[in-house]
Amino acid sequence: MKRLNCLLAGISLALVGCALGPQMQMDVPGDGADYNGIKVFVHSIDKGEFSVAAASDSSANPDGGDLAELVVDSLPSLEYRIGPLDMVQVVVWEHPELTSPMGQYQPAGQRVTTDGTLFYPYAGEIKAAGLTAQELRAEITKRLSDKILNDPQVDVRVTGYNSLKAFVSGAVNKPGFVPFNEMPMTIPNAIAAVGGFAEEADPSAMQLRRGEKVYDINYLEAFRTNLPLDRILLKPDDQIFIPTLSETQKENRVFVMGEVARTGAVNVNQGKLSLAEALATAGGLQATNASSRAIYVIRNTSEAQIDVFHLNAKNAMALAMAEQGRVRWYRSSAQHRTYNERQVGPKIIEV
Repeated sequence: MKRLNCLLAGISLALVGCALGPQMQMDVPGDGADYNGIKVFVHSIDKGEFSVAAASDSSANPDGGDLAELVVDSLPSLEYRIGPLDMVQVVVWEHPELTSPMGQYQPAGQRVTTDGTLFYPYAGEIKAAGLTAQELRAEITKRLSDKILNDPQVDVRVTGYNSLKAFVSGAVNKPGFVPFNEMPMTIPNAIAAVGGFAEEADPSAMQLRRGEKVYDINYLEAFRTNLPLDRILLKPDDQIFIPTLSETQKENRVFVMGEVARTGAVNVNQGKLSLAEALATAGGLQATNASSRAIYVIRNTSEAQIDVFHLNAKNAMALAMAEQGRVRWYRSSAQHRTYNERQVGPKIIEV
């Protein structure tokens, strides 16, 4: 059991050699065993038990969020409410002295102050923050009617949206803030507003931070799994981060050890790496020493749990399961920070 300890840096793929040979040997604990206070669970890939990793990863990450809770049934019809620093244009028809009192030097609208007020000639100071354009129009119409005009024809529109923003950073073409307007703000809309993904981006490792929660979004897999990203509404002050592929490959690796042609690290490419791919990248099993009946994927699921996945590759159908089973990287609760701050444990494959 002590030999297992060297593999607990994350998940490893291990190939154990024949019992009579001089090659690497590894003891495997029984299901439900306790190792140094950590619970060990053994699963059979042959029986399709690789998928239990997804549930384990989720339970190990209480600080994260489930994307399903962000999806709405349909996009709402929004009515934008004016906020501080927004630009508002007021037009009084047939009265250019009110619409543009400064003539050609008049900017396209007036800026709402930081305390949410707006000054308009003869209407005075108005608390504009929190009002819709139609509500502000009604208030200005009333005040002008009371003072100088009979039945004034007033039009109000927002010309600059500056009060409510989401932020997109990382590997996009124009990182920065995305302002909210009358249109619902979804993830695809936000990505389009910053010019799309940069060439070096890894969309499979996108993160959405909302308050204290961080949601992991595999933008590429979303379409395959029918996740409706266009029905995930962003909120003001949401933050989206897209890392580069070089960053994710550096942080997310699988270590292949044991009786393979080339032991070492294998990069997880855009969130995907199957067990069969990892073995092939390592040059395959050594023909003389490796035992294809004893391939193990070892994963540190959390600080309190280790999952060991066993594959008997003598079974041809089991190899098909190995191609389906993704050796996915994960975040433990202690590691769940913003992308640049986290340190993700690798997986280990032992043969």
